[in-house]
Amino acid sequence: MLLGGLVFGGLVGVLIFWGGNQSLTAQRESQIPQSGQRFPDFTLESLDGNKLTFSEFVGKPVVLNFWATWCDPCKAEMPLFEEVYRQNSGIVVLGVNYNESVNVIRRFIEEREITFPILLDADGKIAEKFQVFGFPTTYFVDEDGILRGVHVGQLDEVLLSSYLEKIGAAP
Repeated sequence: MLLGGLVFGGLVGVLIFWGGNQSLTAQRESQIPQSGQRFPDFTLESLDGNKLTFSEFVGKPVVLNFWATWCDPCKAEMPLFEEVYRQNSGIVVLGVNYNESVNVIRRFIEEREITFPILLDADGKIAEKFQVFGFPTTYFVDEDGILRGVHVGQLDEVLLSSYLEKIGAAP
């Protein structure tokens, strides 16, 4: 009888653990941006010290680029994003720096004369939430807040133009 109780208790424990893990997995998956779905909201501090919330930009197409100063492809595509930002006031360009110090980021931005807003993912939580595993990773969100494209790796002018078309923001 004691053995049967232990087995039953063990089974209940396993089921509770498994069910909890399934719930956690489903919760994590619900945070991963999916094409055709509303882009998840988040708030980060910008390099200039302001708090920016993604949902503030609904109504305009958004290019959201996760990058780092040590990433050569990130460095190569930065001028493309700067050009889009300067030439198209109807498009929001946001750079999300991954886990670097403000001084390193500021020096990088000043050297390259980057003027679009830079957000600080200082602890990497937003990149983790969205499962950004490679840099650069760029999300393209339309004016309704719907994700229309994701690109992992360096963008060139042709690719960038095709993604901008998808969000109704062709240059």
